[in-house]
Amino acid sequence: MTEGSNPRPGVYCLETTVRMADTDAAGVIYFARQLELAHHAFEAFLEDANLGVGHMLAEKDYRIPIVHAESDYRAPLRVGDKLTICLTAQRIGDTSFTLNFRLRDHAFREVGAVKTVHVAVSGDTWKKRPIPAELRAALDRLVPGP
Repeated sequence: MTEGSNPRPGVYCLETTVRMADTDAAGVIYFARQLELAHHAFEAFLEDANLGVGHMLAEKDYRIPIVHAESDYRAPLRVGDKLTICLTAQRIGDTSFTLNFRLRDHAFREVGAVKTVHVAVSGDTWKKRPIPAELRAALDRLVPGP
């Protein structure tokens, strides 16, 4: 995957290529891989915000597990297809946030969509907690403008 970018305020995009391991026996993207590709884009966003998952797990007292995920397929993706995954925040609450991912092909047509809901929890007790200020500040950059 190539480094992420913000083509416009409120959007974070990551470019990648569909690999053989991403596809099923029919030669199209395997359903679970679309979710995984979206999550890779979120991890890249966190890295770019200096909040990488490795750092979070080793140094921070919070976690942000996914508690809900959904995925829609608009067109088949095949090995070698270029893909751009664009991420925005749909909602940022006190303890949870919802992210939208749009998967687009080389012509920037939407070929898939993913939505994930994350909840902030304590790293020790796994009980809900407020979204930490540093994470909220990063997520605020994903809120689409007017």
